[in-house]
This record gives sequence, C-alpha cells and structure tokens, in this order.
Amino acid sequence: MFKTELETIQERLETRIAQVCGHLNVLHAELVALTVESLASKAWCGEGVISAPHWVAWQTGLSPERARQIVHIAERVAELPVSFAAFTEGSLSVDQMAVVAKRTPTFNDREACDLARNATVAQLRVGLSKHFFPPHPKADDPPAAAPLPSYRLSVGFNDSGEFSIHGAADAADGATIDNALREAKDALFRAGDTDATWLDALLEICHRSTGAISSATRRDNYKVIIHVDTEGAWVHRGPVLPPTLFERICCDGQVQPLWSTNGSPINMGRSQHIVPMRTRIVVENRDRICRHPTCSSSSGLEVHHIRHWVHGGVTDTHNLCCLCSKHHDAHHRGEFTIVGNANQPDGLVFHGAHGRIIRHCAKPEPPGGAAPPQPDEPYIHPSGETLQTRWLLFRQPPV
Repeated sequence: MFKTELETIQERLETRIAQVCGHLNVLHAELVALTVESLASKAWCGEGVISAPHWVAWQTGLSPERARQIVHIAERVAELPVSFAAFTEGSLSVDQMAVVAKRTPTFNDREACDLARNATVAQLRVGLSKHFFPPHPKADDPPAAAPLPSYRLSVGFNDSGEFSIHGAADAADGATIDNALREAKDALFRAGDTDATWLDALLEICHRSTGAISSATRRDNYKVIIHVDTEGAWVHRGPVLPPTLFERICCDGQVQPLWSTNGSPINMGRSQHIVPMRTRIVVENRDRICRHPTCSSSSGLEVHHIRHWVHGGVTDTHNLCCLCSKHHDAHHRGEFTIVGNANQPDGLVFHGAHGRIIRHCAKPEPPGGAAPPQPDEPYIHPSGETLQTRWLLFRQPPV
C-alpha cells in the first residue's frame, strides 16, 4: 500500500521530533548532573545569589519554576537511580522526571519509571497522586514525635529578637491556609517576583489584611511603629532592631516625628515619606526592575539610598535605586556594596563581600558545530491512551 504525501511528511516529522526530544532529554539530564556537582561543592553560592534554583535560573536563562525542578531532580538523583538512568538515556523528558522526583519514594523507583515511559505528564501526575505512598523512615531517622494533643498556633518575638511562628492544623484548615498561601505566591509571581518565597506570600496576605481596614482609627491601631533615639531603634512593644535592619527600613519608610521636651512627648508631627512620592515615581519609572545584576524582579520594589541618608546621603535620583526586598535585605546585611550614579543605565557597580564585581551573567553560548550528545535510542512518546488508575500497582515499603 502506497503512502500518501501527508503520511510521508507526518512520518518524517515524527521521526525527527523523536530524535530531537531524545537530544533534549540527554542534555537536560546533563544539566541535572552539573547541578548535582554544584550542590555537592556549594559552587552555586555567591554574592547576591539567594538559592540554588536562583543560581540555576541565572546561569541558564530558564524560568524559576523550571530551575526549581532541575534542583529538586538533582537532590533525588541518588534515591532514584532507575529513573535517572532512563532520563540520561533520553527515554524520559525533564517534565516526566520532575513528576517522578516530586512524588515517588525510593522503593517505587522502578514502577514509577515504567509508568513514566508510557504516560503523559498529566497522566503521570494523576497516576502517582492517586496512590498513597506511606512514609518510610530511614534506619538512622529519629523516632517520630508524639502528635500534638490539640491543634494550635503560637506567634511572637523570641529571645533573639526574631518573630517566630509554630503550630499545626488539621487537614481541612491546612488546605485553606495552603490555598491562601499558594494564591498569594502566585499573585507575586505574576506581578514579576519570580523568586517569591512562602514567607513573601504570608507577608502579602498580611499586607492585604491591614490594607483592607477602612476605619482610620483601627488602621492606626495596627500600624507598625519604630521608636528611634540616639541609643538605637526598636519595635513598639517589641525588640531592639539591629542597625542593618533599621537602615533598611529607613531607606524608603514613613516617619512620624514625636516632639518632646525634657524627655516628655508633647506633640506628634504629620506622617511623611523619607522618599517623596514624586521622587519615588521618577525612580520606579527609570529602573522598572531590581537593579542587582542577577535579578529581574519588578514586584514589591523598594527605593534604596546608595549612600544612606543617616550617613549624609541625599534623597536625589542619582543616589536612589530600586531593589527587591531580598536584595535590599542582603545589601544591608553586608553581602554586597553599591557605588555609582543611578541615573546612568550602567552607572552602578555592585561588589561582593570580598570585593569581586558582580556582573550580569553572560548569555549561553550557541552550540556551533558541536553535535549534541546522542541518546541511546530516540524518545518514545506516550501512547495517549486513557490511563486506568485502578490498574496501577505499587509495592508497599519494605518492613
């Protein structure tokens, strides 16, 4: 039987796609192997680098979500040797491997790999999530702690001056909390803060709550107040602030002077921003994103004094630049320094803690004439048939 022209084209495309996917899978596996080496050697650590996924995203140009997947796969390579071997051969895609790494315990490695070879990513997620994998403690793990007699939450400042949260909730309340946090984290991500953490999500929920207060009197009752005098600064009814945190807050905060006579308060002045709104608008419009060379966040930007006003720095645009909250904190912790004129596109120079200049990462080099690594066999895509989850069988953990 003769093939039609369309069938011939389809066959050629499918063959070539299988070859390309095999190459991509092998290359992604090599990237994971390099990430394993980076994690083991701590080579990802550096000035301005927040985490291993941040470093991978910076070095590769991948999305933060993909970078997190690469790091998570790398963390489980030793625990999933069968699946990673299939990944290295080109038989599994990075998305299939990411699902296996996220959901599969070590003792079900082979079954998950067999399923992954024949299932789409969506089917693999369903198939693995439908199966309950009981936890299997390792031999050297400490015995599990006794359950709490009742669900509770405790919050407050500890002896080190840090705010801590401890507690537990039942599954239903936990799902509500989890949904709220995931929605806030997603909102920050969509706003450009691609490195938003769960703490950032919790702060976002808190800002929404206090920002929704309509009563001016009630709003004033829940305003964060920082007391300042010649001896230092401290949170109202709270601990003393470290100098670095005080400088960070005062970069772009709002102050309300308290006039006093002989140590006795007599009058509260009007609230006023350290950086006037008209100046902030100019700086935000100029920078658009965090000015740190490794960052591109545009969410929750804070206006930073390059030379702090406490030390005589002026509140003019050449001495102001936008930083995301993470890099703003890192700067005031002394992890890097900034010098230069912020009004110039390349006018700022960032130095790490040891004096090395922090530069924008070079773009990935094109492959040139080098052939990509050859997969052991072309990638065989899933059949696309309906997944019957009731026929999925996984071994129970060994006793």
